[in-house]
Amino acid sequence: MKTPARNSGKLFATPRITLSLLTALVAVASLLFISSCKEDEDAPPELTIASISPSTGGAGTVVEITGTGFSTTAAANEVTLNSKVCPVTAATLTKLTITIPEEAGSGNITVKVGTKTTQSSTFTFIPAAIPLTVSAINPTTGPKNTIVTITGTGFNTTAANNVVTINDKPCTVTNATATQLTVVIPASAGSGVLKVTTGDVTVESPTFNFVVTVNVTTLAGSSSGFAEGTGAAAQFAQPYTAAVDADGNVYIADTNNHRIRKITPAGVVTTLAGSTQGDADGTGVAAQFNYPYGVAADAAGNVYVADTHNHKVKKITPAGVVTTVAGSTGGSADGTGAAAQFYYLTGVAVAGDGTIYVADKDNHKIRKVTPNGVVTTFAGSTSGYAEGTGTAAQFSQPYNVTVDANGNVYVADAGNHRIRKITSAGVVTTLAGGSQGDANGTGEAAQFYYPYGVAVDAAGNIFVADTFNQKVRKITPAGAVTNFAGSTGGSTDGAATAAQFNYLTGITVAADGTVFVADKDNHRIRKIISD
Repeated sequence: MKTPARNSGKLFATPRITLSLLTALVAVASLLFISSCKEDEDAPPELTIASISPSTGGAGTVVEITGTGFSTTAAANEVTLNSKVCPVTAATLTKLTITIPEEAGSGNITVKVGTKTTQSSTFTFIPAAIPLTVSAINPTTGPKNTIVTITGTGFNTTAANNVVTINDKPCTVTNATATQLTVVIPASAGSGVLKVTTGDVTVESPTFNFVVTVNVTTLAGSSSGFAEGTGAAAQFAQPYTAAVDADGNVYIADTNNHRIRKITPAGVVTTLAGSTQGDADGTGVAAQFNYPYGVAADAAGNVYVADTHNHKVKKITPAGVVTTVAGSTGGSADGTGAAAQFYYLTGVAVAGDGTIYVADKDNHKIRKVTPNGVVTTFAGSTSGYAEGTGTAAQFSQPYNVTVDANGNVYVADAGNHRIRKITSAGVVTTLAGGSQGDANGTGEAAQFYYPYGVAVDAAGNIFVADTFNQKVRKITPAGAVTNFAGSTGGSTDGAATAAQFNYLTGITVAADGTVFVADKDNHRIRKIISD
């Protein structure tokens, strides 16, 4: 048998070496793979923001940011909104909890972790509602049409969306910003706070002190005479008193023409009743009066007349039918109808219940007449001055009367230069006036000079025809007297202190506050508007 060659064993050695090498290579590759996987596990994830919730809100809103790559250490996450820092209150790898800061504004929320930065979708910032306040007004006083600047916060920048009133009267808003309103004070506003309403919130300003503007014009009349017509085309002859009805018609005791005249609100003058001097009941011009001094109107449109020289109270219906209510010859007697007597009565007033009050001048008494013509003495006795009840009181030539809604009667006590008040129980006191003179003041500190006319408005203010002082005076319910209009004797129209009267004797006040004056010796009816 033949022995194999030597090198024949080499054929088997080479594969053993190759197998070892392969094994080694596999081991190295495995190590490299494991190392690579570990490096991938240790690499930080990408920084992303998937969502924010909520996506709208104001300061203090807590927002959750969902994403990847956040640090679990809250302070390591830098979060801002328009460069304003949003405090991070909680953090995980996939969620941050933040708080929206003050005045952040709308924009993208930015998150920075290390050197990486990302942004969210838009966060809509809702500013906190600014409270409605008023801190000041300027000026704080003025007449109608004064422009006032209201300073505060929370106003609507659209002028029409701010409602401003004073004593429930609307003020026109001409300009508006978030912190200022410009408004115009209306006529007849009165003093009071300005109320500002925006939305459903209302606030009040400091008090605005309203200055009343008084203006005197001539409603009708010119020189002495008799003529129908409009305005200055009409003529009167010493008109003594005036009364106004609910429709604004003014009735005049046109004394020296022996007529009762009617003036419409447009100034058209006609004769309601009367013609030549005399004493006759009848309709329109068929009726006769004898120097009628007093006139009053009731709620039904009837007119009552102090037919002075006939010593009677007469009634005129809206159709002009004249009848005698009470009185006969001159004298002093209580009674019914013609059994009663007056002595140069000069003023009448009608209460809401139809009771007639009479200034029985030369008897120095105030008489009371029921709608059925029953006459009694309400207050007064002989000429003099005394407070008291009923006949214990004294007057001196009381020229006119008026009655308020509460049944109080006010008397122009001409000879005593006082305005007296009589309660419904007949208690007589002095509201204002003392000695003869011309002085403003309260109660007896005030002075009048033969006041012939008196009227009361809905608020209880008394207006006085202060005849010999040539002025209209105003008395508050508390007795404070001021000049309302007039200065020296004359006939000038104009503002309160520039206007002039010439022995005004009668006065009345309409429901809207308009004052009408019987300007006797100017033979005119004057109109006074205060607003």
